[in-house]
Amino acid sequence: MFNLLKAPVPSKLKSSPAAFEYIEHAMILMGWIPPQDGWTPARVVLAIIIVAWSAVYLPIGVFITFFVDLKTLSTTEALSVLQVALNAMGFPLKLFFLRLNMRRFYKIKELLGRMDERCIGLSESIKVHRWVTRCNIVFLFYLLIFTTYAILTFLTATFSETVPWNIYNPFIDSHKSTKNLWIASLLELIPIKCIVIQTCMIDVFPLLFGLILRAHIKLLKQRVDKLCSDSTKSDDENNEDLVNCIEDHKLILEYAALIRPVIEPIIFVQFLLVGLVLGISLINLYFFADSWAKLAIGAYILVQITQTFPFCCTCDLIREDCESLAVAIFHSSWKNSDRKYRSSLLYFLQNAQRTISFTAGSIFSIGLNTNIRVAKLAFSVVTFVKQLGLG
Repeated sequence: MFNLLKAPVPSKLKSSPAAFEYIEHAMILMGWIPPQDGWTPARVVLAIIIVAWSAVYLPIGVFITFFVDLKTLSTTEALSVLQVALNAMGFPLKLFFLRLNMRRFYKIKELLGRMDERCIGLSESIKVHRWVTRCNIVFLFYLLIFTTYAILTFLTATFSETVPWNIYNPFIDSHKSTKNLWIASLLELIPIKCIVIQTCMIDVFPLLFGLILRAHIKLLKQRVDKLCSDSTKSDDENNEDLVNCIEDHKLILEYAALIRPVIEPIIFVQFLLVGLVLGISLINLYFFADSWAKLAIGAYILVQITQTFPFCCTCDLIREDCESLAVAIFHSSWKNSDRKYRSSLLYFLQNAQRTISFTAGSIFSIGLNTNIRVAKLAFSVVTFVKQLGLG
């Protein structure tokens, strides 16, 4: 981690595919992709166990608890089980969509390598390195938030003499003794830790894709600003620079088209869940939870916010970057250029005016406006409960 904070060294600059360096280590750990030495029987078995724990046992186990033991749960425990159950229900869907498009991940890395080949000079390579570093720091920050939620929930529940997530366990009675409570809690922590890491990876992927996309749009804008700015260049050389910029823009559009099927289903599922889950969490926080439980619920709400807000904000910034690119093309030094250059520039401008945008399930436009509307649903649920006098 500390290497990411060091000043870039020209001989050790990272390329765009390295934006996924840290998350790839987590993908290998969770059995999503094979390590460099390939699959071994032990790794295959471990990967199957992780998937079975996180995508099958946990969602089913939480729902069984909610319907079977509902009468014995306190209000805080019931709401906590419900919010985890809803998110656990969405996890297999998000995992399925991501794994279905995993082949695109390798194509994305290959395409980013081609985009890096157009970096002009050391300054652009340093900027790429800084964006790559930013992406890896973002992943570590996400992992910290998600892990903090898991640890806080485990500790606050266990010291309150309850199991953290109430996952169905017919073999150990956690109410029988303190020893059984700790054993049951630790057995819950293992699959929860797996699903927390994988959920973190799924939710941070769209953001990493968006950040490195912004990096290359900004680099292209800088190249556009330099068009026809060198008086020593001939018309043919200026035309060549413009054609290179047009090719760079095509690569950016190709990259956006490649990541779209990966991003949009994941955000669609999250939009469907976040309003309801966040509403349940806020009801639990405001009306029923004790001081210790509020710590875990607060961390859970932070997790919910990070699942959609940063990427929605990034999508709005990508639109602004695209608009800035179109403005830069229009204001570039083209007045004294030849007819061929102007025709190419007009073609470039027309294509650049179509901003890059993403939609969740071809229904919701991904951006802050949609995210705010989804968040309003959570507060509407809280207001409804308050008016009923249940809190």
